Amino acid sequence: MLTMDQINNIRFLKRTQGKTYKEVEEITGASYKTIKKYEEIDNLTPKIKPTIKRATKLDPFKKEIRKWLISDKGRPYKQRHTAKRIHNRLLEKYPNTYTASYRTLAKFVTSLKKELNLRKEEFLELKHFPDEAQVDFGKANFIEKGKKIQGSYLVLTLPYSNAGFVQLFRGETQECLLEGLKNIFNHIGKVPSKIWFDNLSAAVKVFNKKERKLNKFFENFCAHYSFKPVFCNPASGNEKGNVENKVGYFRRNYLVPEPEFNSLENFNKHLLALCENDHKRIHYQKRVSIQKLYDEQLQNMQSVNPVEFEVFRIEKRKANKYGNIEFETNIYSVSPKEKNSELWIKIAANDITILNENKIELIKHQRCFEKYKNIISYTESLPLIIQKINALENTEFYQTLPSIWKEFLKDKDKEQKRRILKVLEKILLDSSMEIATLVLQQAINAGTIAPDSILAIFYRYIDRDFKIEELESLPEKVPKISEYEIDLGRYDKFLGGNIK
Repeated sequence: MLTMDQINNIRFLKRTQGKTYKEVEEITGASYKTIKKYEEIDNLTPKIKPTIKRATKLDPFKKEIRKWLISDKGRPYKQRHTAKRIHNRLLEKYPNTYTASYRTLAKFVTSLKKELNLRKEEFLELKHFPDEAQVDFGKANFIEKGKKIQGSYLVLTLPYSNAGFVQLFRGETQECLLEGLKNIFNHIGKVPSKIWFDNLSAAVKVFNKKERKLNKFFENFCAHYSFKPVFCNPASGNEKGNVENKVGYFRRNYLVPEPEFNSLENFNKHLLALCENDHKRIHYQKRVSIQKLYDEQLQNMQSVNPVEFEVFRIEKRKANKYGNIEFETNIYSVSPKEKNSELWIKIAANDITILNENKIELIKHQRCFEKYKNIISYTESLPLIIQKINALENTEFYQTLPSIWKEFLKDKDKEQKRRILKVLEKILLDSSMEIATLVLQQAINAGTIAPDSILAIFYRYIDRDFKIEELESLPEKVPKISEYEIDLGRYDKFLGGNIK
């Protein structure tokens, strides 16, 4: 059975580089049947075929050149060997045998200096290829459904064109990373052949600052979309300077002031539209539009896999005696019926779905990235509570209610409580408890505390253009009333005289 690295190698060679089956056979040693199998299931990504080094006129002198360059370590940069100086020394020392061209020597010295870490990399200008991208996270707060979130945003840039895309998340997990990449891939319809990453814990584990081990789920994602991940050296931000600049650019232009919205999904679609509009700008160096260069890049990328990759991981958990489960220090409600049961949790970027032992969905929660919180499904609890209103004060639902709601419900009779909770249920289906509490406070301040009035305030709050619709026509059952004609003479008689 092939390893994931071998599968990735085969896919990259066949699907991205367009190698023939015979060429892939020669490179990998895999059979035609094996290559065809993994090429057809869309789960392959390859390594670039290593170049075969041929003998050159420089070979007899490489050992001595290496010795000279190693001796440069610790010397001032201005007193180190240049390629020109090495060329002249070799001509002086070996006038009859050294026949290599200066160009050949310069190329070798450049690569050897890099290998020996003798170059001033902070001044190195890196070349960007049309099929490459860079990825990184940034931190940004936002307000969702009235609640302030300390979130993160994923940025993917295409350095060749300076085009970029951004997606906002509540956290910075592996699920967020992959969901963001998937959203961007689907939006542009293309996938870069090579993507540069920082040493994100969501993708890679770094050992001794050199050896890396990729997370298995991340490997599967790379294979599914057929791109090669490349990781920067630790503490080498210059290797992906384009995306680091873009992180700051997007924060300043799209996330200041703190964005406020009710749907994170819709806001992320809005962000992609803003990014597309940004491509109208002129490239800071090339003096042509970013859009023109971006269109060129798209031609150098592969089409996105039409089979969508579902980003999630699944873990087993045991419910507590109340029928709730714990995940990442937070408690998620399930049902009292599931107490002490073996359950599964499906973990996505934005949601936590709880499944029973047979992996049938029981309930879905918004994923919480805070610590030590109780996540209660109000909408799941309310129908039963409304039915059994006498037990309201003894429910976990009631205990987690904001104090303003507890105070508001305290002196109400059974029917009033039912009506109020039905209104709360309607609000929670479209919004959050934070918004519901804000609306209740507005209603109390205005002295309009009837359930219908609270609901009307909510609709006005979420829709600034909300208007009460006028009736176009009256129902047939409404009796017709004859038009009344005003007779001011009646007032004259009432006053006892004629008024002129």
